This record gives sequence, structure tokens and C-alpha cells, in this order.
Amino acid sequence: MHSNYVAKHSFHKIGVGGVCIRNEEILFVKHTYGVSKGKWTIPGGYVELGESLSQAIEREVFEETGVHSRAASILALRHMTNEKKNKGLISDLYVVFKLEYISGNPISRTNETSESRFISLERESKSEISNLSRFIVGNVIETDEFNLLPYVPDEDIKTRLNVHDYQLYG
Repeated sequence: MHSNYVAKHSFHKIGVGGVCIRNEEILFVKHTYGVSKGKWTIPGGYVELGESLSQAIEREVFEETGVHSRAASILALRHMTNEKKNKGLISDLYVVFKLEYISGNPISRTNETSESRFISLERESKSEISNLSRFIVGNVIETDEFNLLPYVPDEDIKTRLNVHDYQLYG
């Protein structure tokens, strides 16, 4: 019974993306792989084991661009299921954060990206930006946000559930 439980719940991926604004320009990267290869996309990546969502996006943005940012609120959640070769059906959750710019100038720091920079959407050709990034920036950035709430579970719950990090957005 236990192995079925693990297998049933082990085919999930959680990704994060971030919209970081500085002086009315948005931070974008060009990935060297995947469906958006060669297009400007908001930076992001996958959540690592033991990492909170906000830690993941802050790490990913810094790794890809050298820009320090802080997760301020959630702009959007995306969930999809898709089938991967040799893995079967995958449940894929993507959480998009609005980020506060802290410091740094964008540079490509990994082989995953060919460029990174702050872009004014008025000056950039819409066809150069990936569809999902263009939709998020164009439709979600000015809507009501899910904000990080100051709720912390009591110590008994944290101990019983072995909580290492807890964040509630709403």
C-alpha cells in the first residue's frame, strides 16, 4: 500500500516564474532550450527538494540573471497535466510571483540562457516574447494579487507535521 501511495503522488513538478520590474521595465531571459527557445521569457525554473516557493524563484532569478529580488506576491498559478516519454502522465504546477527588485544588473550566468535584460514592453516586438510570458505580463500584473500573509501555524501543528517552512498566500 505504501509504495502505491508514493508512486501515485510522485509524478508532480512544481515550477516558478518571476515578474521583476525596475524603472517600468521587466526582467526577461532567453532560454537556450525548450518550447520558448530564443524567445524572451520571464525567468524561473523548478523548485528543489526542501525549498520553499519564494526561495526557489529568488534563487532561479539570481542564477539566471545575477539580479537579486524578493518574492512579494503571487500573480498567477498555472496547472497542467502532460505526458512525458517513459514517465507517463505528469502533473505540472507553475507559480508566478511578482518580485521586488533589490539589486544587480542582468547578465547570463548559466548555459540555460543566452541573454538576460530589463525590457520595456512598448519598445520590444511582441513576437519576441513567449506567449505565456506575454499573457502574464499583459493580463495579470495589474490585477488583484495573492499576498504573503503573516499567518504562522502554532508550534504543536508545526511539530506534528514536521514543518520546516510555511507560507500562506491569499
